Amino acid sequence: MKIAILGIGNILLQDEGFGVHVVKKIDKSKLPENVDIIEGAVLGLQIFNFLLDYDKVIVIDAVKGGGKPGDIYKFRIEECRKDFGMISLHDLDFIKALEIMKQFYKIPEMIIIGVEPKSTEVGMKLTKEVEERIPQVLKLVYEEISIQQKRNTTSCE
Repeated sequence: MKIAILGIGNILLQDEGFGVHVVKKIDKSKLPENVDIIEGAVLGLQIFNFLLDYDKVIVIDAVKGGGKPGDIYKFRIEECRKDFGMISLHDLDFIKALEIMKQFYKIPEMIIIGVEPKSTEVGMKLTKEVEERIPQVLKLVYEEISIQQKRNTTSCE
C-alpha cells in the first residue's frame, strides 16, 4: 500500500502554512519505504495529479473548525463536517477541490490532520499556539502510518 503525507498551505500567511511546516519536520528515518512526503503548498487542483497513485493520503493543513487556536482535528475525509473549512489552495479549498476530482477519478483514502489557526496574516512564522502543536501532529501522523502497517501485516496472514 502506497501512502503519501501531504502538507498543504501558504507559508507566507502565518498559520495557513501549517501543513508545509509540519512535513518539513518529519523524521524520514521513522517512515517505511512505502511512504512519501509531498509539500503541496498551494497547488490547487493540480495537487491531485500527485495523489492518484496512492492508496492512502494523510493531509496536514490548517482547518477552521470553530475551536480555539491550536485545537487539533483528525477525521476521515468522508466525515468532514460542513462547518470545517480547510483554508489552503487559494480560492478553492481542499474539500471543494476533492469533490470536483471525485467526479473524474478514484480518490485515495484520506485522513485529515489539521490545526485551528490563530492568524492568517502576512508573515512566515507560525503563531505560538499553532507551532506548539507540531509535535502532537507528528505523533498522530506516525501513529496513522503504524496503524496502516499493522493492518497490512495482519490482512496478509
